[in-house]
Amino acid sequence: MNKQKNSILINDTADVGIGTLIIFIAMVLVAAVAAAVLIQTSGILQQKAQQTGKEAATEVTSNLNIISVIGNINETSDNIENFTIAVQLSAGGQNIDFQSVILKYIDSQTTDTMNTTSSITNVSLVDTTTYFYTENRSVGTANQVLQVGELGILTLKPTNGLGLREKGLIEIVPETGTMVMKEVIAPSTWGTKKFIQLFP
Repeated sequence: MNKQKNSILINDTADVGIGTLIIFIAMVLVAAVAAAVLIQTSGILQQKAQQTGKEAATEVTSNLNIISVIGNINETSDNIENFTIAVQLSAGGQNIDFQSVILKYIDSQTTDTMNTTSSITNVSLVDTTTYFYTENRSVGTANQVLQVGELGILTLKPTNGLGLREKGLIEIVPETGTMVMKEVIAPSTWGTKKFIQLFP
């Protein structure tokens, strides 16, 4: 009797059944699938976050800098008949296709909205709905695209000329990025000048 009891106490190992093995394998598979889903989801979220951040930075920064604004005085009407605006890309700015850029001129009486195309080949074609774009300094062949190192020249002719002591607002609206605005104020006298520098 004692011998049988001792045999029972010594043999204390248990057998692992097929059910336990199946549960273990299932747990491993579930953990692997969950890990794969988490890794894939975090990768997608990271890509979207980077893209959103890049787009947000593009929208809140401007690619353009206005270098100068010069007014052409019409001696007959005694006001500024048209404006010549020099622009260049800001540091780190991307190329700008001016066929997609809108130009606005706002004064106390009206607002002119202008655009340009490659068919506007000289200043004589400019009116209150179009502006002329050219490049005084170009990298390679001059075209309608402003690139790093180039100096673009915009010529616009508003509906109303800018008279003495009057104010006007020039807005350049690129395809991406923020709008660039520059207020111009005419002096109290033209003197003998035919061209007058309004900025800087």
